[in-house]
Amino acid sequence: MNAQSHKIVLCICTFRRPDGLKKLLDTLPTLESSSDLQVVVADNDIGRQGMDVCHALPADYPFTVHALNETQAGISAARNAATTEALKHDPDFIVFLDDDEWPEPQWLSELLRVQRQCAADVVGGPTRPEFPEDTPADLLDNPYYGADMSLPDATQCELQAGGNFLVKADVLKPLAPMFFRPEFAHSGGEDLAFFMQLAQQGRTMFWAANAIVHEPVPESRLQASWLKHRVVTIHNSRVRVTQLLQPGLSASVVRCTKTVGLGIVAYAITSVAWLSPAIAEKAQALRWKFEGKLTAHLGKITLRSETY
Repeated sequence: MNAQSHKIVLCICTFRRPDGLKKLLDTLPTLESSSDLQVVVADNDIGRQGMDVCHALPADYPFTVHALNETQAGISAARNAATTEALKHDPDFIVFLDDDEWPEPQWLSELLRVQRQCAADVVGGPTRPEFPEDTPADLLDNPYYGADMSLPDATQCELQAGGNFLVKADVLKPLAPMFFRPEFAHSGGEDLAFFMQLAQQGRTMFWAANAIVHEPVPESRLQASWLKHRVVTIHNSRVRVTQLLQPGLSASVVRCTKTVGLGIVAYAITSVAWLSPAIAEKAQALRWKFEGKLTAHLGKITLRSETY
């Protein structure tokens, strides 16, 4: 199996990142085995900067690009619009990338190889952060930058992040038209909910360790305020996703118990944070994680503070 023998549509959602989108589109011609690839770009901004990037592509651009402007705000609406458009072109597979990423040449071939090897319904790969020079060393291995499950190749797993994955089109069709839940349109977590739904339906997911894409980390994301908001928002949305998809008293008791336990550990470690900077950093991360989960239990939704 290779990309030439299958019809593949790449979905890209974009919001006020024309430079990132242009870099991604400029990189696609370097992909191995990509001759049957089509591209859908869903621009989620009334300013239509993403549409302008698509319309400015040269006449000899090697892939057909279907550009649409989704004016309903939120990542879920953009993902749903892109997926709906992609299915109109009767693909075998749909792949997803974010507008601030760019793939390595083997990216698509590796997703397809693992899909064939594992007979997978869905295959995900790592998103590696690209940091500015002189980034503090303690941030370079922080798991909240990029998205890498760090699993061996072809490992079965339950995916969580939607910035780099391939899915069989037949898996998506029964979910239409709400492939991605609107409850998470402005908070994030729509991708986690998507994968949890597929897992509940018995769909198989595997990891392609060499299907690598890269994501830049702007200077603004190196600030503690940004990192705190990201950690809080991620864990707030994770609790909300499980509240929606794993309802019931027993599941709720387990969630609450885990959150209470996390809080106890977080503040226990905080009490000895003076022992070393590493302990202080760990305590801070656990407090942020606890804050995110606790606010979700209290019914609060934290919203993303930036473009996606």
